[in-house]
Amino acid sequence: MKACPRCKSVSRHRMKRSAFAKLIPGTKAYSCDKCNTEYTWFSFINRSLRI
Repeated sequence: MKACPRCKSVSRHRMKRSAFAKLIPGTKAYSCDKCNTEYTWFSFINRSLRI
């Protein structure tokens, strides 16, 4: 689930990953269109975490 961890909205757009997230394979960076929260989605645990 790639929903925003803050507002649970699924309206988002992709961003460049941070240096930390680039070290972990299978991560994708997003920004929520509703609340402008930047977060990273970890595909191997299916979790979204704010950065």
